Formats: sequence, C-alpha cells, structure tokens
Amino acid sequence: MARNKKELKKITQDLSDKGLEIISFKSESQAPIVSERVQKQKPWVFFGADNLWPEALIQMADNSALHSSILGTKAKMIAGDGVIYDGTGSKKAEKFLEDATNMHGGLNRTINKMATDVAYFNSFYTNVQFNVGNKIGEIRHLDYSFVRSGKIGLDTRKVNEYWMSTRWDIATSKRTYSPDDEIYRPTEILAFDEKKIRDKISKKNGQLIVAKTYEPSTLYYTKPTYIGCVNQIQVAAKIANFHKNQLDNGMTGNLHLHLKQDLSDTTKRVKMLKELNAQYAGTNNAGRIFLTWGVGEANIPEVNTINTSDVHGALSELNTRTNEEIAMAHQISRSIVGLDQSTGLGGLEISNALDMFQTVYVSPSQQLIEDTFNDILKFNGISATIKIERLRPSTLVLDKELMKLSATVDEIRDIANLEPFEDEEIGSKLLIQVENGSRAISGDTERQD
Repeated sequence: MARNKKELKKITQDLSDKGLEIISFKSESQAPIVSERVQKQKPWVFFGADNLWPEALIQMADNSALHSSILGTKAKMIAGDGVIYDGTGSKKAEKFLEDATNMHGGLNRTINKMATDVAYFNSFYTNVQFNVGNKIGEIRHLDYSFVRSGKIGLDTRKVNEYWMSTRWDIATSKRTYSPDDEIYRPTEILAFDEKKIRDKISKKNGQLIVAKTYEPSTLYYTKPTYIGCVNQIQVAAKIANFHKNQLDNGMTGNLHLHLKQDLSDTTKRVKMLKELNAQYAGTNNAGRIFLTWGVGEANIPEVNTINTSDVHGALSELNTRTNEEIAMAHQISRSIVGLDQSTGLGGLEISNALDMFQTVYVSPSQQLIEDTFNDILKFNGISATIKIERLRPSTLVLDKELMKLSATVDEIRDIANLEPFEDEEIGSKLLIQVENGSRAISGDTERQD
C-alpha cells in the first residue's frame, strides 16, 4: 500500500511538471462519527467527535424529505392513539399523570415528544420533580439533543449525573461565559436515585430518568435504528441540492475553461487549486466552470460546454436506489412510505405491512415509554399500569391516493378497524359518491344523495 502511494505521488508530480494538473472537484462526504469520548477537563462525555452527534442527526432529517417523512410516521405510530389504564388504581393513575404533565402540555403531548425522540435517537429523557412527600409530582420530557451524560462513577459503577444545555455547539468549547452566553452553561441534573431526593441539586433541578435500548459497544448513549443508512441520507440531500442549484443556474451546462498560461510555480498553483476547490466543489455549484491550465502557443482560453443530461439521468437512478436503502434501514415497508404506489397495492396489503412494522419496531419502541410511566406509577405507590393504544392505520394511510388503490370499501373499513357494511350496496354507493372515502371510514351513512 505504501509503495502504491509513492508511485501515485511520483506520477502526479510528473504530470504536473508537464503542465497537466488533475483537479478533483468534490467535497468529502463522511458520516458523523458516533463516539463516546471521555475528557478529563469536562465532566460530561462527548457524544460524537465534536459532541454534536444528535444535532447532526436532526440536520440530516431536515435535509431529506423521505427520511424526515419516515421519522414523522414512526413517531406518530409510537405515540399511538392515547393510553389504556389497567389495575385497581386506574382512575388515580389517570388523574396523577394528567396533573403531573399538565404544566408541559399534558400526557398526550409528553408522549408525542418522547415518541419523536425514540424515532430520531432510539432513546429519550424524562425530568421528574419531587413534592414535599418525596414522591414524584411533576413529569416533563427533556429534549434528547439537550442532554449529555456524565461519567460512570468508580464507586457506583453507573452514571450519577447528566448535563443539560440548549446549545452544545457553544457549551462544548466554552471555559468562561459572557452574560449573553450564561444561559448556555450546562446545568447538572442527577440521575434518578431515591436516596438523593433531598439532595440540593435534586430539589433545584429534579432528577433524570433515562430510557434506552441496549447497544453493543456503547456505555452512555444509543445509536439510531437507521444508523446503516446515514450515508444514503446524505447522498439524497446532495442530489436534491444539485438539482436545486441546477435550476437556480438556469439549467445551463457546465463549462470547461482551459487557461493557456504558465502555472508551473508550485506555490502559485497550490494556492489557486485550493481556492478553486473551495469555490467550485460540491453540489452547491451545479452548472459552474471547471478550470485547467497548460502552456500553449496562444493565450486565448478555450471554453467548452459539458452536457449535463447524462448526469441528471444517473442521479435520478441513484436517488431511486438511495430511497429504497433508506426505507430498508428504517425497517419500514416501501408501500407505507409511498415508494410502491405504482404497483397497485390494495388496502389489505398495506394493512399487513403496517402490522409487521408494528410488531418489529413500533411495539418495542412503545415499551420504552410504557415502562417509564409504569415505573413512575410504581414509585408513587399507585397500583395501575398504562399501555399505549395502537394507532389506527387510517390515520396514516387512508388518504385520497390510497382510496384510489383500494379494491373495496370493506378493505378500507378493515384497515380502519371497522366492521363491514351489512348491506353491500351501501358501501358501493358510498365509494362512488364520496371521492376521498371519508364517509366510508367514519361510517356516516345517514346523508344519501
């Protein structure tokens, strides 16, 4: 390997001496490094090389339409359709959870936030405050991206505290804080520990309950379930960015500009190449100028148009393959995310796909939330448990396009967990009369034209 590198360097240098410079117009595309880095100078554990891995995941979602849509679907399904109480203390549990979450939007909104964090990060944090009776009196969700773990204690062999900041890009490198930045100084929150309820920090900031799944080779944090498609998500964003900039440039082709002048001075040439690479590399410069140089008899530059039609075709094919890989990494059926509409799948096929997704992903994710609330109820001595009610598939997939693909009204009602009509003619008439199928779903058969 070392010998090949030396030969490559020599060949490149020989070509450069002859006036032929190889310029690679590209931006290096690397997935953020998922690491847990302990530093002596900081009381928290770095999440990612720059301590900004959660922020990187959020940015990836913001830049990919498909990925963001899948995360939204997963969050909705995890949040479900309310909770079901079970046990002798059901009424007491319902009142307690509503009262404890009331200051932060109520129980349903709290569960929605937790579900979103599970979809994005495969984990979530719950901040609890204690009342005068040393019982939990207030429950609130704490944004996963705001929290960093403390180090494992040598005496307890577990994490004893966590740190919260709304801007880790500032807090990671700060040593002293100006008055304007003081709000970003990390705040210490103790890990949930019944023995430390009366601790000064617990009284001020409460304690933190951590819900996460097991991840090999990780001690402090978790990896998202879609970790295998991080590169594909970035590729999809770059493809969209390329097409946008191509439109911004009036769909003009790329230009190759060859300057017939002497740039043999290494220092001068390196400086120019660095400037060119910084300006023209990457997808932000679709439809720009590529520059080469060489000594010739004339001083007039040659300008040649580069056809980009083949580029668009290749990118379209790449985008299709990339979207399929993203859906696969999310463990979600292509039919659910709309990649298979052209195949004419009916409502039952999509319902089966949703059942499978519910089993392999949604239910285990809901278990994280259910266990957290059930542990809180048990800690407060309330004899009851909660279970998140499964979200009706109609909430996700029964839109106008799906109605066109569904074969019968009974299939639609089956997806919506409704009984079929006793009179088949009623269903047939409704399918014809109601274009979007909303009355068929709701069962409203009183209004007949």
